[in-house]
Amino acid sequence: MEKEVIDSLAACLRSDIPAALVTITGTNGSSAGKTGDMMVVWSGSESRGTVGGGDLEFRAMSEAKKCLAAGVSREVSFALDEKSESEISCGGLTRMFIRVFNAGPRLIIVGGGHVGLELYHLGLHQGFSITVIDDRKEIADPDRFPEADILFSEDIAKTLAGYPITKEYCITIATRAHETDGQALEAVVGSDAGYVGMIGSSSKIKEVFKYLVEQGVSRAAIDRVYAPMGLNIATVKPKEIALSIFSEILLVKNSGSAEHMRAVKNISY
Repeated sequence: MEKEVIDSLAACLRSDIPAALVTITGTNGSSAGKTGDMMVVWSGSESRGTVGGGDLEFRAMSEAKKCLAAGVSREVSFALDEKSESEISCGGLTRMFIRVFNAGPRLIIVGGGHVGLELYHLGLHQGFSITVIDDRKEIADPDRFPEADILFSEDIAKTLAGYPITKEYCITIATRAHETDGQALEAVVGSDAGYVGMIGSSSKIKEVFKYLVEQGVSRAAIDRVYAPMGLNIATVKPKEIALSIFSEILLVKNSGSAEHMRAVKNISY
């Protein structure tokens, strides 16, 4: 079993697929798993190995999924209640370390509609690891986003609020409604993300910003938000809008400038 875990992890690394290696580092009292048990998790739901099965493994998988989405490693502990409704009822404490192996830059697409789908395709071409979050199961679906690393079809704000987002993240917000756009932005506006952008009209954006100020969000944090997101190069076509947004992401990520290259190079003849 250990060889299968290591082989699966190696295969993920060779294919540039983010993976999380979950290892039991210690136990106290009764535990479904034992120290040294390992499991590798990738693509949010694929796994190899075991850390005890039952409710313990379900909870470990859930934490591994969160770590993959956040791109961070962490130590976790699980208290097992003798009165638990899990398949394996036992008391005790199990400690695990979740080691995340990241793959390149990360893009969180909040809202998997027309623009989100085009951003997904652009992100793949640019080598980004992609997380898609949408509260509609028919949208956050593997058939729609077959190469996304993580898919969430849960409450958008709650999904975003629990992650320790780092400066390597780029976040685009274009959900199905103004309300969920605002809730998503509120969840990440104070994060360390390298890029946070939101789609919308001027009136909608002013309304959202006003709400954030009323909630105590600093103007400095709001000023870091790119809204409406994108460069002024697109029509109303989703493909062009997505390209304008991704151009802005690269501009910010690479500390570039919105100049023509002929002006930057200043070639004379």
